[in-house]
Amino acid sequence: MRPVHYRHRYGFTLIELLVVIAIIAILIGLLLPAVQKVREAANRSSCMNNLKQLGLALHNYESANGRFPYAGRGYGWCVDGAAPYNGDTEVYNENGLVRLLPYIEQENLFNSLNINQAMSPQKTGYCCSYVGNTTGTLLGDPTTNGNAARMNQAIKTLSCPSDSGDPLNGASAAYGAGGSFAGRKTNYDFITRATLTCNHWRGVASNTRPMFGENSNTTMASVTDGLSNTVAMGETTYNVYNGRTASWGYRGWVMTGIDLNAGINVWYYNATIPVIRGRLGSWGRAGSLHTGGANFVFGDGSVRFVRESTPTATLLNMMYMADGNTYTLD
Repeated sequence: MRPVHYRHRYGFTLIELLVVIAIIAILIGLLLPAVQKVREAANRSSCMNNLKQLGLALHNYESANGRFPYAGRGYGWCVDGAAPYNGDTEVYNENGLVRLLPYIEQENLFNSLNINQAMSPQKTGYCCSYVGNTTGTLLGDPTTNGNAARMNQAIKTLSCPSDSGDPLNGASAAYGAGGSFAGRKTNYDFITRATLTCNHWRGVASNTRPMFGENSNTTMASVTDGLSNTVAMGETTYNVYNGRTASWGYRGWVMTGIDLNAGINVWYYNATIPVIRGRLGSWGRAGSLHTGGANFVFGDGSVRFVRESTPTATLLNMMYMADGNTYTLD
């Protein structure tokens, strides 16, 4: 009778299992930053491509119309002023990005809009006891003319994949598209002055005038500093502490476009509320979720990453289209 041989099976001890888990955790910890870095590099590249498309759209629009589009048309929420600030008396509350839709493969959306009527309601009297544009007349009702219902349309070219904030403005009287309709935010907007004054662009001195503003009509010849030296559009974030980020289709309360006077990536903070990266301190500011700065497209269509450490004086020289000053970017 042959002896019976037993095959012994050995398993992991608890200590060995813990060691393996610890090694895996260390490897994940080492690899995760690299993965995140690669993902952000891809997002930043996609963001730059969006701005390249917008730069090309600006030039195609200029070629077809003999001038660049306005940053917005006929605001009903702005503080009315004396001449020469009083301009058009018709209120459209239109974001000039609407005019670029046919040039960023959104012609069907553009054709569905009633561009001869307002994109959002009048929006007056929301802060500080001020009275809005009392001389303006709202052109139609956005809730019945079909415009308000289309303002929540997502447009990939106007969205930066690095920004995970809420892409919608709520259906409030100040920031909504009208009635119960919400508006889709944009991560890219025109470089303007963040001001409450109606038709400010028309009255400001030429040497402190950006390429864009309410009812602006800039031509290539207007940009005497050179298109390659003058910034046209830039990035902003969905999350803003004071006010709201603009919607692509309309200009609601304090939706002015982007002003570089406040710097880049200036996040909100005070003694009791912590800094949250990606939450800009106020409306009309430039910023992004990219590390160290934000992307901008210049008048010639070139896209550059501008560091958040860039001095304000340099940013203003970039912004003004006829100040005669030169500057150097890092």
